[in-house]
Amino acid sequence: MTASHLRQLASVVGLLVLWQLLVQTGKLSELFLPAPLSVLASMWEMTRSGQLPWAVLVSLNRVLQGFVYGAAAGIVLGLLAGAVGAAVYPIPKSALFPLFLLWFGLGDASKIATIAIGVLFLVLVNTITGVRSISPVLLKAARDLGATRIQIFTKVILPGALPNIFTGLRLGAGMALILVFITEIEATKAGLGFLLWEAFQLLDTRKVFAGVVTFGLLGVATTWLLQWLERVGCPWLQRSN
Repeated sequence: MTASHLRQLASVVGLLVLWQLLVQTGKLSELFLPAPLSVLASMWEMTRSGQLPWAVLVSLNRVLQGFVYGAAAGIVLGLLAGAVGAAVYPIPKSALFPLFLLWFGLGDASKIATIAIGVLFLVLVNTITGVRSISPVLLKAARDLGATRIQIFTKVILPGALPNIFTGLRLGAGMALILVFITEIEATKAGLGFLLWEAFQLLDTRKVFAGVVTFGLLGVATTWLLQWLERVGCPWLQRSN
């Protein structure tokens, strides 16, 4: 761990200690800003009761399905240069949720479809950008050397677009977590978003913060996983650095 990382860690720990002391001395209201130890205690209680693990599993099921469907479609369409009209992308994906509720009902299908659409556009745009950023010289050289279309695709286009694809996947993972929270606020009785929203309505701020922290941990874990997959899938980037 570098000195910079140690300083960052010390800053975070110092902030949490200060936060804890301010709440304990009555400088901050526990109702609006619960102490870090209270939040951890709440997370432990919810974990022991099974409430938090179940909510996480329900949300992850929706996130993973929507992410896989959207990412797969985005990558395939992007690699095939199946560009979607630019006027479609700026539409907020959460605004499509009521329409999907009408089409797919109140179950998981409408939530998964909303997540998939949000992920699809981010992965699609980044994949197309990656394909178009490949130097024409490389494509011409491959053709001049007698490479077939499949060889050009697998040896030139796909490796050249992979860094952008992983960028789209990281953005899509973040979008999936945002959309699962939005879609679980209404028309559901399970999931991490529902748990957080219910706690907010009951003014149980410890559970609200517990839900926020859990969402944050899921986001960090997802980013680390995708970064690791990128290092495995694009080893030449590490060598170039």
